[in-house]
Amino acid sequence: MKKILLLMMMLLLVSCGSSNTANETPPEPEVVEEVFLAKVNEEIISVETFDKYYAMQSYDFEKEFGESVWDIEQDGKTMREIRQDQTLDYLIRVVLIENYLAGKGEFATEDVINSAYDRYMASIENDSEIKTYFEEKGLDEAFLKRFIEDQYYLRLYEDQLLDEISDDPKTQDMLFTDKVIRYKVRHILLDSQESLTEVESLLNDEENPADFSDMARLYSIHPTSAVKGGDLGYMLVGTMPSAFEEMVLNIEPYTVSESVQTEYGFHLIFVDDKQMLQDMIESGMPEDEIDTYKAAIIERYAALEIVNRFEKMKSVATIEVNKELLDER
Repeated sequence: MKKILLLMMMLLLVSCGSSNTANETPPEPEVVEEVFLAKVNEEIISVETFDKYYAMQSYDFEKEFGESVWDIEQDGKTMREIRQDQTLDYLIRVVLIENYLAGKGEFATEDVINSAYDRYMASIENDSEIKTYFEEKGLDEAFLKRFIEDQYYLRLYEDQLLDEISDDPKTQDMLFTDKVIRYKVRHILLDSQESLTEVESLLNDEENPADFSDMARLYSIHPTSAVKGGDLGYMLVGTMPSAFEEMVLNIEPYTVSESVQTEYGFHLIFVDDKQMLQDMIESGMPEDEIDTYKAAIIERYAALEIVNRFEKMKSVATIEVNKELLDER
């Protein structure tokens, strides 16, 4: 009997305690902030995701140049910092473009991804080195399929943009009407101001001006064109450094340019020919060759347009980057 009374008292105490607790204000739950490397329109890019993509995109580079390559500096940043920025930019691009395509109802099917994964694994079947690297970095099947899916969406976006440009009369007019498509030039490449001054004085001699091709053979340091009198042949617009090309497009044929400095040295340029699309047609160039030139121009423009559109996407997106955490990588 005493045991029963004791049990009843214990139950009563528990009941009273529960009643009192119910009337009290419960403590606020502790808020745990989620750690993220970046956030794009509320979509999280985790540290783990970043590290895996960084590893995936660094394998070939490190294999070719060695581990010490990451400490080399360029424009005030180490190669490691540059690759980190590139990786984060890539991940932000993936999120924005995948969301854009999802809004259009476009999704990669499981069969497409699995098929691409199987082909990729078959291509590295006998490469034990890369397999070991994947294992060390945690690049498992789930990650590789995700990476392949990203590539699918990026390629789909690029293909759609290329089709849009190819089918747009206004863009075609802008790219090809009254625009130089290719040019034929000779140049003399020099590695010092002293050499440049000497060659210019010989070319501009009023009584006996030197022949441009002869000067190229004697003075140019360009390894392949010098022996051909500086002849570079026909170049597609957009192939050469911008300063070089700007000079070509702004001087008359059969004249020697003023000097142009690029990362390779000092150039003196002689333009032999400049051709627009109509010139190429009238010269009797085969249609398939003309189409090849046009396709190259369109692809180059599309590559620039992709960057421009991505920047526009970023400008209207809400993007947060945990810079402190990124610097710790």
